[in-house]
Amino acid sequence: MNEKLRILKMIENGQISATEAANLLQAIDSGGSVSPTPPPPPPPPLPHSSEGRYDGYARNTRPEGSHSGVSFDDLGAKFESFAREAKPKVEKFAGGVAKTIAGAAERVSDAFTEATSSSHSHSQASSRPASPARSAPAGRTVEKQIEMTVEPGGHNELNISCMNGDIRVKGYNGDKITARLSYRAKVANAYIELVKLGGKYFLKYEPDDFTVVSIDAYVPERAFGVIKIDGINGALDASSLSANDMRFSNANGITVISALSARNISADSSNGRFTVSNIFAESASIENMNGTMDADELDVAKLKLSNYNSSLSILMSKFAKHSDYIWSVETGNAKLNINLPTAPDLGYHIKAHAAMSEIRIGLTGLQYLINEPSLVEARSVSFDKVAKKVKLAVETSNAPLLIN
Repeated sequence: MNEKLRILKMIENGQISATEAANLLQAIDSGGSVSPTPPPPPPPPLPHSSEGRYDGYARNTRPEGSHSGVSFDDLGAKFESFAREAKPKVEKFAGGVAKTIAGAAERVSDAFTEATSSSHSHSQASSRPASPARSAPAGRTVEKQIEMTVEPGGHNELNISCMNGDIRVKGYNGDKITARLSYRAKVANAYIELVKLGGKYFLKYEPDDFTVVSIDAYVPERAFGVIKIDGINGALDASSLSANDMRFSNANGITVISALSARNISADSSNGRFTVSNIFAESASIENMNGTMDADELDVAKLKLSNYNSSLSILMSKFAKHSDYIWSVETGNAKLNINLPTAPDLGYHIKAHAAMSEIRIGLTGLQYLINEPSLVEARSVSFDKVAKKVKLAVETSNAPLLIN
């Protein structure tokens, strides 16, 4: 038998300790054998801004003219390729949605694998087995109140994942998570609980053990650096929250996100109406498919907004927080309607394309560089002199594009 295999067998049989085995393996290796591959280093700690939690009205600290490496030239390149068919983009997005739906259940238990694997370093109270009070009877719906104090600090992370039920997460001026949890288990004594591991707060359960998991929660509005909320087959409603990074995903239900302040926001939804309102962010990527989208008051410096197979309506009364905005907006097989404000210190550079349809622009004070029924480039006469500049690339197919 190979010497190394014999040593491993001795460990398995309890004949030697791990330390003794390591010494023996080292002695063998020093004789010329190939050293085993060292274990990978531990994962780095969760990154967070040295400035802590992001205030939606904090001063922008990026170098002037910087938009996370994206310039208006990128939108110009996109504009040059506007004539391409919308179908490949729709198929690509549909594939992403399918992955979201298929993997939603896995995210419930897998999102914090790292935290769970490190739970042995915490107290026994953090890792004790489920008690009858925290286990779920099979076959009937159970409701219970849960409460947990959140330690202050921008490094905290909140993760809520539910299935076949609604999610409501609302921020408030306090220091506790207070929630009503509703669930239905498939098996007796199925475990479900709000868990804290380090700075991570999450709803822990095995998706295969439940048919319904729903939550209605109030959380400290400024206590988390990262917020992740996922749902499937239910409504998702998140509001009055502030963090460095926010990520939302929902399928087969209404989605509403409002009154959010963040550096970065990522949101995707499918097969349901999507409402986005009063968002303040450095950058945001928001996508929807097979549902009407209404987007109001998105004060976002760098925005990518997409909706497929249903209409998209955007309403802006002002651009307040930033001096430069770069927006990319598109729909597929649906009407796109954008209502924009006018002001003496505000200028627009618009590049628009409507495949197999027409463009109508009602803004005043524009100089048209290209003015065709389905292809327009226009620029405010005073664009170079104004304090606030909005660079907007828009595209739709098989439906009109309206900018007023």
